[in-house]
Amino acid sequence: MAFWASPAGQLAILVIGWLVIRASKRILKRRWPTGLSTWDLMTPLLILCSVMLIPAGAGLILPWLVIGWMSVGILVTVIQAVHNKELLYSTFFKTFWRLTDLFWTLGFAVCFLLVIS
Repeated sequence: MAFWASPAGQLAILVIGWLVIRASKRILKRRWPTGLSTWDLMTPLLILCSVMLIPAGAGLILPWLVIGWMSVGILVTVIQAVHNKELLYSTFFKTFWRLTDLFWTLGFAVCFLLVIS
């Protein structure tokens, strides 16, 4: 169990998750939702792996990552409300989740670098 909580274990979890999602996408071909990318399903794994790195030394930056994530949500809401003069759930959630993908990929990288340094 200690391996899965280590930084190498976290990378293994992400690689295994990536391979399972890609294999599912390849097997389901036509039934796979067209707007759904592999990164969209990797975000929960990235959040989980970042949280699992807290005991190893990533606990210092994780609260700031959560605050940043909430700020991304507020920023997307305000920008879409001002620019489009309306806030539609479908456009908001797709934009927010794609930015979440990017944000937590960078967040996991920072947590990982803090732990291994």
